[in-house]
Amino acid sequence: MKEKILEEAMQWYKKQDDHPDVYIGDFVDLVIHKTTDAIFEEIENELKQEFANGNLKQPFIISSDYYLELKLKEIKDKVVKSPPSEDSIVEEK
Repeated sequence: MKEKILEEAMQWYKKQDDHPDVYIGDFVDLVIHKTTDAIFEEIENELKQEFANGNLKQPFIISSDYYLELKLKEIKDKVVKSPPSEDSIVEEK
């Protein structure tokens, strides 16, 4: 992930007419740090809300580890909003 951000930062830097006096590695570290903070904040808010509700969304009893794994996947899908894979696309007739 860091390499991809560094590559994009270098492309952006090369396109600038006035090169800012910034070390690109520091810039990449800052972007990753802020992104990580935002993701952890979203996870914290989602889990606080889930515990405040006091209920599980699954109609069966599951282990706390498995529940946490499911909840983190749900949060990831909400935050990342990745396009559906071709396997999940159903052709409509």
